[in-house]
Amino acid sequence: MHHSKSFHNVANIQCSSPSGHPYCFDSLSASTLRVGCGRPLQLMYNKVRWYSEIIKPAKTQDCLLHFIAQKKANKRMSSTDRESSLTDLRVAMFTWNVATLDPPDSDILRDLVWIHTKEKPDVYIVTLQEVSSKPHEVIKSTMAVDPWTTAISTHVCSRGYVLVSSIRLQGILLLFYATMMHLPFLYNIYTAFQRTGLGGYWGNKGAVAVRLNCYGRSICFVAVHMTPHPENWEDRDKEYYQIVSGLTFPLESSPHALFHNYIFWLGDLNYRFDDLSTENVKFLSSPNKLQVLRERDQLLLTIRNKRAFDQFQEGTVRFLPTYKYDLYQSNYDTSPKQRQPAWPDRILWRKSRLHTDHTTDEELDVKQLTYDSHGDVLWSDHKPVWSEFKIQVAADVGLPSVVFDPIESWSPGASVCTYTIDRDTRTSSWDWIGLYKVGFQTVERHYCTYQWAVETKELKKVHCKVTFGKVFLPTDYNAKYVLCYNSDVTNSVLGVSNVFKIKPPSGS
Repeated sequence: MHHSKSFHNVANIQCSSPSGHPYCFDSLSASTLRVGCGRPLQLMYNKVRWYSEIIKPAKTQDCLLHFIAQKKANKRMSSTDRESSLTDLRVAMFTWNVATLDPPDSDILRDLVWIHTKEKPDVYIVTLQEVSSKPHEVIKSTMAVDPWTTAISTHVCSRGYVLVSSIRLQGILLLFYATMMHLPFLYNIYTAFQRTGLGGYWGNKGAVAVRLNCYGRSICFVAVHMTPHPENWEDRDKEYYQIVSGLTFPLESSPHALFHNYIFWLGDLNYRFDDLSTENVKFLSSPNKLQVLRERDQLLLTIRNKRAFDQFQEGTVRFLPTYKYDLYQSNYDTSPKQRQPAWPDRILWRKSRLHTDHTTDEELDVKQLTYDSHGDVLWSDHKPVWSEFKIQVAADVGLPSVVFDPIESWSPGASVCTYTIDRDTRTSSWDWIGLYKVGFQTVERHYCTYQWAVETKELKKVHCKVTFGKVFLPTDYNAKYVLCYNSDVTNSVLGVSNVFKIKPPSGS
């Protein structure tokens, strides 16, 4: 069993790549040393307390919580009240086996990431399989962000998303993004991985996972690359149990992957068709003949016969088999091997009421909005598969632990932020407030500058003021900026300010 927190403190030195996700070798449990990712990187070496003071409480305004304000209910007594205290969270995701290739052209990737989202999702999940992991590439990824994470984050984060957590096991990569306004409501974020190759000793096959709590619900995303070939059907069923028992987390309420309100299982599951020849599969790979293929699909037969994936559901597969294509082509495999087409790339989900929470069956709901493949992407020997969901979460969660007062704009000499901290919130002298340019990718790496937060447990105050030194303010006056309060105690973001601009010095 292996697990790690997505943001790490000093006492828990975590090995990971500079892209921010733990990287798991086959001979080692992790890769290069990374210290203090829950705070700015240079804080470990230069802890300078900037000017800060406590001011009288002032009227605060929540600038980023339309999501909560429009949905919030005061009480939950009648069925009507119960319904009004719930809201929908939009979840979009895609899975793609990239066949060890480099990222495609920017236009292809941009269309893949965004063309299918009619409404902007709240969170976005990407999983890739067979990301190239040759020895020299593994070493290179420990010193720089891997090309796939960089390419995808460039498109996703430019739309107001932040890479909250990520993890990589050899060629399996999982990226979890969320919009800025949701950051203060994401906590208990952990990652885990489980090898299944060579009896569990090699990471060429296996699973990675990200779990978190979000608006009163626990959610787990499991990304897999399972055993290939049609004849290994039983091995894949057994792998499911190996994965669910191996993905564990240091939480009493969610000790392993199945102990969550919502579970999404996606990736290259590698299930094939039972008792069909390659010629028959190719003949049946047309829109009006897919029902025959669905009846012979190994994964659907496994679920139907309750051999694995208990309580998991899948939308009806209405797209053509997503494997195996000639590279950069739209035709199925023409090599001497003549690999049989299949639907290995899948997205499943499961919902579950836990004894450790207070949800009812009526308060948990998953609606799949779309489920399709991106058949026009001519790159890998697999086609990407994507889906969008609405999941039901609690709306009456209150305000973030830290609420910033509205900021109209900053200028050199007038760069002050004031904020209110909930009285029950534990703080630390290592808490810090980062200034970010909108479109930033990660909280712990892509700040413009920072200041130490006020340690309220010493000062017994809840309304605080922090001044940013003008020397360190960015000089891109056309950009937009935002503040994030980063907690060393919880290793998460406790508050996000409104978006504002920095004005140039007067007379310039």
